[in-house]
Amino acid sequence: MKTLIIGGRGLVGSALSRQLPDALCGISIEPKKNTNQIYTDVTKYETLFKVFSQYRPNIVYMPASITNVDKCEEYSTDVVNVRGAITVLRLCESFESKFVYFSSSYVFDGKKKSPYTLLDETAPLNNYGKQKVIVENQILESGANALIVRTVGVYGPERMKKNFAKSVIASIFSGRKVFAPIDQKMNPILSVDLAKITIQLASKQTGLWHVAGDTCVSKYEFARKIAAYFGLENLVEPKTTEEMNQRAERPRNGCLDCNELKRVGIEVPSFDAGLIKFLSLEYNG
Repeated sequence: MKTLIIGGRGLVGSALSRQLPDALCGISIEPKKNTNQIYTDVTKYETLFKVFSQYRPNIVYMPASITNVDKCEEYSTDVVNVRGAITVLRLCESFESKFVYFSSSYVFDGKKKSPYTLLDETAPLNNYGKQKVIVENQILESGANALIVRTVGVYGPERMKKNFAKSVIASIFSGRKVFAPIDQKMNPILSVDLAKITIQLASKQTGLWHVAGDTCVSKYEFARKIAAYFGLENLVEPKTTEEMNQRAERPRNGCLDCNELKRVGIEVPSFDAGLIKFLSLEYNG
């Protein structure tokens, strides 16, 4: 089984590569010598075609994406988030590779009072969510051998320290206040848990799946739990979405119903257990 991970150095990609040590990791910068990394610029068809032709992967995971939601409002990120993803889809079809795509709860408008199910209609509020919907629809309409994993609030070890949990830790360790929205909810998931479940699903399943944690919390509650572990909860303060003045509109409810996982024998990962695992590594690291 030949596996290709496009976006192998990001939060989700690095978690996948740790679970799949024999996978070829596609990155968008010059790779180091004597590694399993290879240059894969999703904006360049010729580069991707060369990788597919030479490696002929059986399965392709694509966590690669510009995930800065505010940046997606200000800059033209479609070339990566839409065109790049669809190019990989078409190559997977041509080379008979299974395509595993990562989407987001930002495909919803957040107006529902309960967690979103697989049957709920999409209605994105921002460009990032719209980009994800476009790619989701292309995959589903293609009839390709593909798996779509919607997730939310992914956190964990990350080289660039961009995810919410890492940014909270960086701020409180520097003595800076953290202002977090009290009215934006999600059910966070540790990156390693997301990677493990995605690999399980990819081995047998296709179609659309929700993969997130078992507990829905506000971003303020999440930040406070992190800070409380280090005795620094006084550095976390709540704000409303309006007070946050974020460029891109966010859904107030980003929680995903993941109960369908239980039907195939997969437990929805524990938010508390995942957070303790992550924070203990941060504390000891």
